[in-house]
Amino acid sequence: MAQRDTIPWVCWRGLSSGATSTEESTPVDESNSKRVLLLARSGGNREQLLAHLQQHYTVIEPDETTHFLASFDLAVVEAPTFWQWRHHLIEAKRREEPVFLPVMLVLSQRDVRRRLKAFWDVVDEFVVAPINRSEFTERAAMLLRTRRLALTQRAHLAYLVNHDRATDLPNKHLFMDRLINAVRDATVLDTKLYMMVVHIPLARILKSLGHHGLERAALACSVRLKALLAEELSLARLTTEEWGLILRPGTPLDTVLELCRRIQMLAEEPLMVLGERIHFSPRIGIGVYPDDASNAANTLDCAIAALSQAKSEQPVFYSRTVQHQALRHIRTEARLHQALDEAQFELWYQPQVRLSDRQQVGVEALIRWRLPCGSLVSPKDFMAVAESTGLIRDIDRWVLKHACEAMRRWRNGNNPPKRISVNVSAEDIKAADFAEVVVRILDQNQLPPPTLELELTETTLFEISAENLAKLNTLREYGVSVAIDDFGTGYSSLSYLHRLPITTLKIDKAFVDDVTHNLTNQAITRTIVWLAKNFNLEVIAEGIETVEQARYLKSLEVHTGQGFLYGHPVPETLFHQ
Repeated sequence: MAQRDTIPWVCWRGLSSGATSTEESTPVDESNSKRVLLLARSGGNREQLLAHLQQHYTVIEPDETTHFLASFDLAVVEAPTFWQWRHHLIEAKRREEPVFLPVMLVLSQRDVRRRLKAFWDVVDEFVVAPINRSEFTERAAMLLRTRRLALTQRAHLAYLVNHDRATDLPNKHLFMDRLINAVRDATVLDTKLYMMVVHIPLARILKSLGHHGLERAALACSVRLKALLAEELSLARLTTEEWGLILRPGTPLDTVLELCRRIQMLAEEPLMVLGERIHFSPRIGIGVYPDDASNAANTLDCAIAALSQAKSEQPVFYSRTVQHQALRHIRTEARLHQALDEAQFELWYQPQVRLSDRQQVGVEALIRWRLPCGSLVSPKDFMAVAESTGLIRDIDRWVLKHACEAMRRWRNGNNPPKRISVNVSAEDIKAADFAEVVVRILDQNQLPPPTLELELTETTLFEISAENLAKLNTLREYGVSVAIDDFGTGYSSLSYLHRLPITTLKIDKAFVDDVTHNLTNQAITRTIVWLAKNFNLEVIAEGIETVEQARYLKSLEVHTGQGFLYGHPVPETLFHQ
């Protein structure tokens, strides 16, 4: 039977819902607002009470159409109006349980003698009219002080109930409450939610250093985990040896794996516990909502079940499919490091021709990865991993260096291409020395700047900052061309066509494939060509495979074409200018 997403009522008022430490969850003194509810009819008592209360407190007076009472810290009610509001006062006190919510009654001498017992179930204090201002002030202040103490105690008790004493982290009760909320958010957003259970073996600490050593070790691990993980993540201590972690709904798998790598950094350096150097090897189990379970409790159970299978430093997912994806990501990253060290990458080249006469005007450099067994790995199978791990910067610079070296060799021969196009990523542009590296490589190979064209995707351009834009402007002023690759498939916007130093638009193959028959593709292609003309940009059509496609694109005045009709990507040894 599925466990219901219910927990004991512990998230009381006065406890910050997002608190993760003692400092963050300091109880709020709610009586500072001193909101006093005044329930009195027009007359001498009301005017006197209102004049006095407004000097010290925020006074709330419901009108005749009000069917509920606003939040307050003290109610002052006149006997004639008591019965009208009695039910609402009882409900207000019930909602505040177990915290004291005082009600003060203003009544006459006759009511004191005859009717006081009728008010005992609601009223906590009373004053007799005519009102003695000094007496009223002291009694109101005493009631508010009592409420303030009750609120402080409630907040403190709530913190103790919801947090681990040794580490000050949320405990399993509060963690489950947050996990339930995260699952609800993921449901609304229709996205995945990853949650981790991290096991850090502490049993041997208990045996060797006792309970004090165990608490010190748990605190040290918690401090290290909080330092390693992003602040927006929700971290909790679930049991003596297990910590829980909730990621934001929609967090991609590569980010999850990056967090796992950070957690494994616990094993890199020993922790000092009571003067002893202690090494830890954390294990990680991961559950995914809604892939693995339909609610929060079962998602946690899946993560714990995955943890029981974790026998190495690699994280284990409950879902076999996700586990396979994660292992492939981890292993691909490891092999990419090896590929960079052992020069396993190759550059292949595809010609770009002028559609009017089919003369070659350029060439695009395309990376390929050849494994030691001789097989080639397609870029779509490793570039996403390279981008998510930061290896893309090293790969981009390798491509730029070797492409410019090839261009230098061709220029020493006959009929060299006018330019070579190289893809660069957002991570590469973010590097402080990006522009300097490009210029240095051109100088080293004695290449004029116009012989190089940098290709960027629309996504890269959309995310570009002012600082990185300045780097592109510097290179453009130097003479390097800038092309938008796969134009029309991303964040197409006139704004960046206006503000970015673009020289070329590349029409994506998706629009070229059926351009002779598909009216939508024809309209998109005509629009791109129109934009290019108005912004004085060159247009290159990618993926041309048939004469009919080439003829139609030529009729639209597309300048340049690239595709299997003119040549497949091939290694340099097979590439003929």
